[in-house]
Amino acid sequence: MTLNVSTMRKNLARIMPVFLLLLPAGVSGHAHAADMREFNDYGGVVGDAPVGMTLSIAGNTVAEGSHYYYRKYLKDIPLTGTAGPDLRLSEPGGGLFVLHYVDNNAATVTAENSTGLAGTWSGNGRIVPVKLTAKGGGSYMLGCRYADVTNKSDAQFEQSIKGFYYAAIAGRPADAARFVAFPLRVNTAPQRFMTIRNASELQQKWNSIFSPAWLKALAAVSPHDLSMINGQAMIGAGLAFFGEDGLRAVNAMP
Repeated sequence: MTLNVSTMRKNLARIMPVFLLLLPAGVSGHAHAADMREFNDYGGVVGDAPVGMTLSIAGNTVAEGSHYYYRKYLKDIPLTGTAGPDLRLSEPGGGLFVLHYVDNNAATVTAENSTGLAGTWSGNGRIVPVKLTAKGGGSYMLGCRYADVTNKSDAQFEQSIKGFYYAAIAGRPADAARFVAFPLRVNTAPQRFMTIRNASELQQKWNSIFSPAWLKALAAVSPHDLSMINGQAMIGAGLAFFGEDGLRAVNAMP
């Protein structure tokens, strides 16, 4: 049966509450409360280019660690600036975001009840529209987004995520298997799952686990700045979960 991305999202929403109860807790982080900072994640477009953005706001200041990146490059571009009725975010190359918080009706609202950001980016003689949707966030030490699951740096931890991501999208099961922490749990329906015990078994069952719709959904999200759910790093809206040593679980809906 062919499954479109919209249907997959509905199926994932159905299975997620069950799956989250079964996720093992990650390693305990060692961050001190005084060092923790609140970050908010957004995803959307600058012009036509897919981007991600992470902001930390302290009073009326855009705090250190705020950045955005283009999905094509996955390279963080630092942001500094001020937060008032508008957010004015400057980047080192001279680009400037002027953004305001929006709700589902694109009305200006506060940070607390917003569903995203909208406005413009200007630079290099151009002005382009910006539209960002709130994707979540969390509290963590600067540079230690994944402290609940690993003691590695963020960049080191994301290596296995990016490795699996690019191999899966390119249709290279053998390469993708290098970034899987076997045994791999594959959820096929609420209360139903199978266990993939090694790379050979994964390659044999690859097409039944990773459907074209699943891979399309994966390609539409970023393998960078993932959300943490119960001690695991989640990509997409629950497509897959990564632990200390690689991919640990997949929601592959029939």
